[in-house]
Amino acid sequence: MQVLEKINQITRDVGKYVSGFAILAMMFAIVIDVFMRNVFGIPIAGTYEVVQYFLMPLAVFPALSFVYWIGILPSLTELISKSPVWFKSFNKYLILCIDAGVFTLLTYYGFLFAMGGMADQMAVPIARSLIPVWPVYFLVPISFLFVLLEVLTRFVRKAEHKEGDVGL
Repeated sequence: MQVLEKINQITRDVGKYVSGFAILAMMFAIVIDVFMRNVFGIPIAGTYEVVQYFLMPLAVFPALSFVYWIGILPSLTELISKSPVWFKSFNKYLILCIDAGVFTLLTYYGFLFAMGGMADQMAVPIARSLIPVWPVYFLVPISFLFVLLEVLTRFVRKAEHKEGDVGL
């Protein structure tokens, strides 16, 4: 369990810094492109494509496990707060099971999509050359896998906490 928590901590930290760097790079690329276009009349070739195909996925997907960990992802707090006590306990496990199922499917189908992109050698034209975009496709299932690991960690932590309460 401690190994899984350490892996989750590392992926959360790396993910939020990668996402932050991608957002910063997007900001600089767009500002410089707008400046070059308006002041010198020469835009930077491929800025839109680089932002769309590389920086946007890097801004969103690596931070998913961090976002899940801090609790920003949607939950049913209004419904749960008005429910009976027995349902609140049951609901904690139900939501974790649903999350595990959803993120397992997202990981699986994201991996299939990434493999298809690799098989097709997906590329985008940027500044008169084709740049492969299929490696970015693997970011999606990897990110969902890290969220799945976070879900599993929460599930195990809740199960251990429940066992500890029984002995009191």
